[in-house]
Amino acid sequence: MDDGMSGFCIKSRIGGGGCGGTKCGRWNPTTEQVRVLTDLFRSGLRTPSTDQIQKISSQLSFYGKIESKNVFYWFQNHKARERQKRRRVSSVAHEQHDQIHRDDKVSSAKHFVDVNQVSEPERVIETLQLFPLNSFNASESAKRRLFTNECKETDQMDHPPLDLRLSFL
Repeated sequence: MDDGMSGFCIKSRIGGGGCGGTKCGRWNPTTEQVRVLTDLFRSGLRTPSTDQIQKISSQLSFYGKIESKNVFYWFQNHKARERQKRRRVSSVAHEQHDQIHRDDKVSSAKHFVDVNQVSEPERVIETLQLFPLNSFNASESAKRRLFTNECKETDQMDHPPLDLRLSFL
């Protein structure tokens, strides 16, 4: 602390409660401690056993104050951060690949349209009336009305009235 080494300190509430001075309530590893931990991690050590953690923390105590839990949490956090970094890199790579793939599709589709473009005559869409209103001339229309009226008169006499009430009984 006084000799440039980090370790555990008591939190100071003076000056906004930050860790600006030498007083801090959490473990602040020295550069040497971080270097040794990083070297161990790069050498393939990802989840050290309890015995390994004890040995590492006793070796690192030469460079400053440290506890076994600090070593344990350092490895946990370092693994998690590396996983996050790998995910970010792979998602960026996937996004770039997808964008290139989309661009290729669009350019090949445009090329296909340009190469295979054949001028067709303009299409005219015609619709047919389902129920034409003016399909008969005046004399046919009069004949139909007369026939319809005759049918109504004969229907009333031959058949009883239709009961349109609903019965649910």
